[in-house]
Amino acid sequence: MATVLLVDPTPIVRSALRDLLESMGHVVLEEADDVPTGLGIARAAQPQLVILEMALPGAGGLDLLRRLRARDPAQKLLVYSRQNPAHFAPLCFQAGASGFVSKDEDLAGLRKAILDVLAGRAHFAREHMQPGSGNELASLTPRELAVLQLIAEGHPNVRIAEQLRISFKTVSTYKGHLLEKLHVGSNVELAEIARRNGLLTEQEPAAGAVSSEELPLELGVLRGLVDAAPTPMLVRNIEGRLLFCNQRFLDYFRITADEALHSGLTDARWFPPALRQTLPESYRRLVNDGIPVAVTMRVEIFGEPRVLHYWMVPYRDASGRPTGVLGGLQDITSSEEHLIELRDRALLVESRLRQRTELYTASLTELAGRLDDMGLHPATPGLANLSARLERLRRICDLEDGQVASAPVACELHPLISRSLAGHTASLFGMPSLGVDRVWLDAQAFSEWMTSVLALFHADARIPLTLRLSVTMRGAGRIGVSLEVSGQPAPESVIDRHHAERLAEHLEGRLRYERTENELLVVLELELLLASVG
Repeated sequence: MATVLLVDPTPIVRSALRDLLESMGHVVLEEADDVPTGLGIARAAQPQLVILEMALPGAGGLDLLRRLRARDPAQKLLVYSRQNPAHFAPLCFQAGASGFVSKDEDLAGLRKAILDVLAGRAHFAREHMQPGSGNELASLTPRELAVLQLIAEGHPNVRIAEQLRISFKTVSTYKGHLLEKLHVGSNVELAEIARRNGLLTEQEPAAGAVSSEELPLELGVLRGLVDAAPTPMLVRNIEGRLLFCNQRFLDYFRITADEALHSGLTDARWFPPALRQTLPESYRRLVNDGIPVAVTMRVEIFGEPRVLHYWMVPYRDASGRPTGVLGGLQDITSSEEHLIELRDRALLVESRLRQRTELYTASLTELAGRLDDMGLHPATPGLANLSARLERLRRICDLEDGQVASAPVACELHPLISRSLAGHTASLFGMPSLGVDRVWLDAQAFSEWMTSVLALFHADARIPLTLRLSVTMRGAGRIGVSLEVSGQPAPESVIDRHHAERLAEHLEGRLRYERTENELLVVLELELLLASVG
């Protein structure tokens, strides 16, 4: 019997899965319909198996998959999804899934996958894991895929950054990658690609408003895209009359379908009169030039100040004659306000940190100067130890202020560790007999970390340190490294411990520190890129 967490946005699917699992003798602990809920339940309930859908609202199933795998490398994760297995099965495998089953398969396939995964066996259909399998999204990374899904759902950059826990600037970078890789020029085209590849949860689009007249072919094919769009969208003819729009457009501007149909640019009563008078000439230039336009501007709508991002794409027929314009907007007022608030907070925090770092650095310089002025003999007991700790404090300030650049070099782990142990009595266990040992690592920072950690232990030839080095292959040219150092603790040093913690962060590793009265254990976990293969 296994305990299971179900993460799927569709209640009827969760109900069917629950029935199947209970018939197999398993217990469904909890159910979730989105990423934050699923992640929170997984942390609290500790299920043995998580069955999840890729098409989750918000950050998406791939993001949940990566977070669950990072939280617990041993967690059993089975993806049961309606999305294209030729593309998503390899991505799920790379993100750490234990298996992938398409919802197009019968229940026997799902039952077998559950048995395989719980038994510790991977479950991926061979035909979906072949090189070159996939579709137009095959070139995207998991993070780009998550950004694409959120764009298609209509989220602004600030909201995307919050959900994926990345910076606003990084979201813009990912958007640029998506536009380049998918050979499109707007968010609307990205949303259409996401829709036809099954990235969006199924929603029945509202009808909106549509003209009864016969539409040019080039405009008629846009109807489905407009209705399904997550933001207000419309299509106008070359004179500026509205031919059709989605329900979101009607709701945003508080008008009925009858009021919208065939309305002209000067009929946009939600805009101030002065702005309405400028619209026809701007529209005429857009149609004649045939160049897409995107602009962000501050306007008043029904007397309320708003910040809107407008875009318009002219369309032409097969002979090159203008036929109309596809347009849309995104209200980014709250996003801009939020962004300004976040920027102000960040600037304030940055200023305070800079002031604090400058104070610490100046204080350390003063202390070191006064120590030099004392004219103590270099052999004075404790002087070398005190000077070393002052230098480590200065180094901590540099690390926290971002003044220490990472400088990875190709090096061998075993000799690097051995050199750091010079002058210490230690035993080294668990050195793996792999055919590779050269990795990319900031050797200077690692050696500095070793020095600080060794200072945490009692230096006595009668009580040697014990070091245990273990290495696991992670695939894609990467290895996981775990270095354990244990022994009798020295008197507690906040400076040495904090220095070791900051250096572990600089090496992009995780540090574990466990201390009792008679024993200390320090563990550093790293993921390193192989520099050579023997």
